[in-house]
Amino acid sequence: MKRVLIVGAGALGSWTAEILSRKGPFSFYIVDPDRVEESNLDRQLFYPQDVGKYKAEVLAQRITLMGNDAQAIISRIEDVEGISADIALALTDNIPSRIFVEERYFPTIHGMVRPEVGMVLMTTNEVKLSNLMTEGKHTGAQDVSMVVSVASLVARLALDYLIRGDTSNAGKLFLLSRYSLEVLDLE
Repeated sequence: MKRVLIVGAGALGSWTAEILSRKGPFSFYIVDPDRVEESNLDRQLFYPQDVGKYKAEVLAQRITLMGNDAQAIISRIEDVEGISADIALALTDNIPSRIFVEERYFPTIHGMVRPEVGMVLMTTNEVKLSNLMTEGKHTGAQDVSMVVSVASLVARLALDYLIRGDTSNAGKLFLLSRYSLEVLDLE
């Protein structure tokens, strides 16, 4: 069974995991130290009854209901050891954690959403997020439609790789806005 590491169980992580869990079966590791807050409900795939619970645990339970294996890891990725995955999805809200992921797992797909734009990048040996940015953290309100669009693209690239071994989009930077999709070949 293919193993998927999801780092970040918030907006992008919850929607991406939902999409992938419907195309499984896969074995998931979900890494996130945070709890669901009421303020998360407008853009993350959680419900009022989830408030106060760990995001990774709620997500792992949902994925299991879809017939997949899932392990919740309540921790920052920097404190996790011993995970073996076929692909890593860096969907957390800070750049240093993403760089940590791409240095240890290959391939890595990064998905990010800023207030008006989304970005997806599948790494190669030469093309890494760390070549583009080295610091930062998400700020600003995320639009749920942009979150779902980016999550769908992350899931599509992950599925292409997991099911068919397709890496034709590796090294490409996808930039999404409300009105356009631009693809930059960084190799």
